[in-house]
Amino acid sequence: MSPRWAADLALGLRLALGGGGARTAWARLALTATGVGLGVVVLLSATSLPHMLAARADRSAARMPAAEAVGGVDPVFAAARTDEFRGRALQGYLVQPTGPRLPVAPGVDRLPGPGEAVLSPALAALLRSPEGELLRPRFSQRVIGTIGDAGLTGPNELYFYVGAGDVAGQPPARPVGGFGGEPVRRGLDPLEVLLVVLGATTCLVPVFVFVVASTRLAAAARDRRLAAVRLVGADRGQVRRIAAGEALLGAFAGLAAGAALFLLVRVLVPEIAVSAFRGGIFAADVVPDWRLGGPVLLALPVLACAAAVFALRKVVIEPLGVVRRGTRVRRRLWWRLLPLVAGGVSVLARPAGEDARDPFVIAGVVLVLAAVPVLLPWLVERVAGLLGGGSPAWLLAVRRLQLDSATAARLVGGVAVVLAGSIALQGVYARAESDQPPRGDVRVLATAFAPGFDDARAFADGLRALPGLGGVPVTTRGLLQNAAGELVSLVVGTCAELAVADCRDGDVYAGGQGRAAPGERLWSDGADRSDPPQWTVPVAGYHPAAADGAALLVTPAALATATGVGLSATATIPAAGPDVVERVRNLVGWNGVVSSLGTERDGTYALITRVLSVGSVLVLLFAAGSLLIAAWEQLRERRSTLAALTANGVGRGVLARSLLWQLAIPVAIAAVVAVLAGLGLDWLLLTLVVHRPMVADLATIGLLTATAAAAVLLVTAVTLPALWRTASPAHLREE
Repeated sequence: MSPRWAADLALGLRLALGGGGARTAWARLALTATGVGLGVVVLLSATSLPHMLAARADRSAARMPAAEAVGGVDPVFAAARTDEFRGRALQGYLVQPTGPRLPVAPGVDRLPGPGEAVLSPALAALLRSPEGELLRPRFSQRVIGTIGDAGLTGPNELYFYVGAGDVAGQPPARPVGGFGGEPVRRGLDPLEVLLVVLGATTCLVPVFVFVVASTRLAAAARDRRLAAVRLVGADRGQVRRIAAGEALLGAFAGLAAGAALFLLVRVLVPEIAVSAFRGGIFAADVVPDWRLGGPVLLALPVLACAAAVFALRKVVIEPLGVVRRGTRVRRRLWWRLLPLVAGGVSVLARPAGEDARDPFVIAGVVLVLAAVPVLLPWLVERVAGLLGGGSPAWLLAVRRLQLDSATAARLVGGVAVVLAGSIALQGVYARAESDQPPRGDVRVLATAFAPGFDDARAFADGLRALPGLGGVPVTTRGLLQNAAGELVSLVVGTCAELAVADCRDGDVYAGGQGRAAPGERLWSDGADRSDPPQWTVPVAGYHPAAADGAALLVTPAALATATGVGLSATATIPAAGPDVVERVRNLVGWNGVVSSLGTERDGTYALITRVLSVGSVLVLLFAAGSLLIAAWEQLRERRSTLAALTANGVGRGVLARSLLWQLAIPVAIAAVVAVLAGLGLDWLLLTLVVHRPMVADLATIGLLTATAAAAVLLVTAVTLPALWRTASPAHLREE
């Protein structure tokens, strides 16, 4: 950079701080820095997602039990348990030590022995709180410590290690010599990839739209300063470099403000509990990927400078003032359609067999969304030119739009992009939801592991003693293997429960699928065949082909000679209140599993949809915030005009309604464009990329459009106090 260029840029920086009065200059800088800073926060947060997911996956893999034997370490029997408490996931391991030299789990000083427990800090706090009263019966053990961050995926995760003396006989227990494994990740299907690509683009494109718009704040005051510079001898090239220097100051201030806000977000993020991430997010995991974020952040000042210089193309800055081109040139449409056409061609030109991760598809999505703010100025100009007379508020608003339609279009450009992307995103949601299996009736499945029939009967009696569950049927089953390794399933029950005619206790009935013959020796699933059999099918009382379905129907007395045969008692409970479900979980304890049926959804799909839902809300808030900032700046620039109107008898109500119309008309146009662009992008991606029929969710489209309208009303309401101050006749004295 030549010394002259550097001097011009430096002069622009000084003018941005001091031109037009220190107070006004700092207010202008604060508005620009806030707009750019919000964009920086969104960009840094988005580029932190890969590291955050990888860190969570690494810690989750580090605590996975490893079956390999380790020298000098006494293995422990470990059985995974997944539970729930009032909708919050609860998971961990039951462990049974076999000696004093225990393996080391991440974040744990030592594994617990029988009657002991190690809990995550969030679980320990929940048990101490009144909310955890119904959870305490499941954790009656003595707590000997808490799990550190290295053993948790997030600060709010409910995780545990519980010591017990009978883990070895519980499924799916296995001996563990240490901890650590590879993360288990499944690939994304085409619709999920499309959700990720479309969601990320929808979240990021509005940021760039507003960064460009924020550099155009206070354009009139800037033009007056540049005219003064021309008066003292600056040429047109210097004027453009000075304008770039002013934009640089706002961009750099925005970078600093965004970095500070991002650090604040990192501090606060562990306190935020959202369903998108089970267990919350550690602050240390929110680390931007500078390979992605660095070039983008460096491009922001360049983008700001380019936008500032480009804005001068229709402005003639002369020593005696600023002249905007007197002959109004109607905006041309043809070049504004180029991004839209290029986006469609990019999607069509993708190599055969590639999914939404292909650069052609990503470029197509970006171009289609970017075409929305490019088209808006032309459309707002044309529609405003067609609008006629009406109330004074309407006339003021329409005349303002006719004089400066570009500013109004820039104000709503970010909202339009968010709306278009959200509509396209919801279309993919609807398509993905229609591909999911239908939800069944919600009910609870409770399974208790029992070493014998008496224990299974005790579980059934305890379950039926709970309020409202007296008539719940309970089925007791077992699974054995014969010498050939073939599985033999058992249903164990009294004669009344088995509903077999002429039944006596001690009888065995072979079903149509039975593989066990009288006198055949059976072992538990996975048992060593060199050991004695755990049960021999009795010869007396054996009745072949007496029942259909299960391999063997067994009465309790027939198992009198069995040793170590594990049974499971299962009950399907109709939908019940949350307290009843928690009491069922307490009854089962850690000797079984309680799960909800009819609400299953794939975990990866659920994670993607939750994250994108949260991201869409945040970006919508960002768009509303950018609209508010731009509206405040417009009021500040027009304070003399508004003061003159007030001094001439125009009431505050007229000005307020005028402000509402000035925002509502461009938003209505933007909503139409956004709906068409969103549906078009939806059709393009679903039909041509993943080859699925398009699903139009009209209710969601209406809701999103209504949300955009609500944003206009909210911005208008929030700016009213600033309007009253700005319209004061005292501002007639200001230039």
